Amino acid sequence: MATVTLTLEEYEALKDMAMGMPSLVEIIPDPVAPPKKKRKKVSKYSREFGIQLKKLVKKHPRTKVTQLMSQAHRNTRRALK
Repeated sequence: MATVTLTLEEYEALKDMAMGMPSLVEIIPDPVAPPKKKRKKVSKYSREFGIQLKKLVKKHPRTKVTQLMSQAHRNTRRALK
């Protein structure tokens, strides 16, 4: 006669079915996803600054971004005048 090996989960599920008890999967409800947070509106300055910074990074790819930020700030102020 061949022996059947059950895992612990299979054994507990079989025992619960025989006893008529609900399994843990049925007892624990599905987790509900939290509602998405509302994003803040991007300011006109911030949007323009991002555009100017991207232009500078494309033009000067080896220069550090922190150095390009000051130039992007100046370009942004000029663009918004």
